[in-house]
Amino acid sequence: MKTKTKIFIGTGAGLVILALVLVNLKRSSSSEIKVEAEKLKRTDIISIVTANGKIKPRTDVKISANISAQIIELPVEEGDRIHRGQLLVRLDPGRYRAAVDQAKAQLKLEKANLDQAEQNFNRIKPLFEKNLASQEQYDQSATQLSVVRARHEAAQHNLEQAEDDLSKTIINSPIDGIVSELRAEKGETVIPGTMNNPGTVIMTVSDLSAIEVEVDVDETDIALVKVDQTAEVSVDAFRDTTFRGRVIEVGSAALAPGAGLGQEQVTNFRVKILLLDKVAGIKPGMTATADIVTAERKNVLAVPIQAVVLRDSSALVKAKEKDKKDSGAFASTPASASPSNGSSKKKKELEGVFVIRGGKAVFVPVSVGIADQTNIEVLSGLQEGDMIITGSYKTLRTLENEAKVKTEEKGKKAS
Repeated sequence: MKTKTKIFIGTGAGLVILALVLVNLKRSSSSEIKVEAEKLKRTDIISIVTANGKIKPRTDVKISANISAQIIELPVEEGDRIHRGQLLVRLDPGRYRAAVDQAKAQLKLEKANLDQAEQNFNRIKPLFEKNLASQEQYDQSATQLSVVRARHEAAQHNLEQAEDDLSKTIINSPIDGIVSELRAEKGETVIPGTMNNPGTVIMTVSDLSAIEVEVDVDETDIALVKVDQTAEVSVDAFRDTTFRGRVIEVGSAALAPGAGLGQEQVTNFRVKILLLDKVAGIKPGMTATADIVTAERKNVLAVPIQAVVLRDSSALVKAKEKDKKDSGAFASTPASASPSNGSSKKKKELEGVFVIRGGKAVFVPVSVGIADQTNIEVLSGLQEGDMIITGSYKTLRTLENEAKVKTEEKGKKAS
């Protein structure tokens, strides 16, 4: 009986020990955090700023009337190619021709009055010099001559103005180009612009020999954009095709923000890009997207953007001396307890990545450079070949320094 009891007790103790071992193994295994990792390597990085906009001709002339009249001839249609000096619009010249005739008649009358006043003055002057005419007669003839001369000059100016108005009934093209927009029709009456009225725009003539893309760049990116930077432009109307461009102008003042209820106002700056490629069939107003190359680095160390995280510097101390020579990494220890007086210091965050060393995630502060859509340049803090933790994003948000990790390298698995 006693022997059986001892056997049962020994068996039970063995099972308990085995269970404890299994639990510890399970805990050890579960304490390892699964992460994605890849070796730090060199690559090329091209930093771009993307902005949307519209196709514009470099030269765009709006044809308006400088006088009020009815359109009696409109020999062009929208899309027509025209040449400099070609007739675009003829306005009704009737009342302007009549005004010229009237001005000529008035000038003729004032010329006759001037001749008579000069004759009268020339007759009085020698008589006055010989004391045969009074001072009053002399002054009267001189004054009359001055008045008539002024009227004659005014008549000349009136004739010039009337002839100028008559010439404005014919509107010729100031440039070579195409009629990109036609807003008026034959028979309509056009009016000139004033301070409060922009007037009638009859048509728009565009020179499509040089095409620009006007894009709106966000204020957070505008400091990166410079004149003469290259760009790749894609036009919605030409799918799967990109065109070369060059920045020719960067706006120095922000555009007026768009007003809209419930809409967040965004501050943008206008940037003009000249297309270097000829694009057959392109039209003003087409929607385009420009990728402006703001910086480029060749064969540099780079990590995925999501691998760069921020950590509180107050929770970081220098690593052990033996690790300092190889990596310069900083290890993390739990933050010290809050001061007894209850005061709190402002957190200072460090930018860095997690490097796997000895099965642990070690936070390494880094300085970074330019970035593209996926990678960011590492200027200091890392060495080529370091195993960088790149994911998952959820894990990186909460990963602690010196946490045990189980890695899964791209292309193969490692424990």
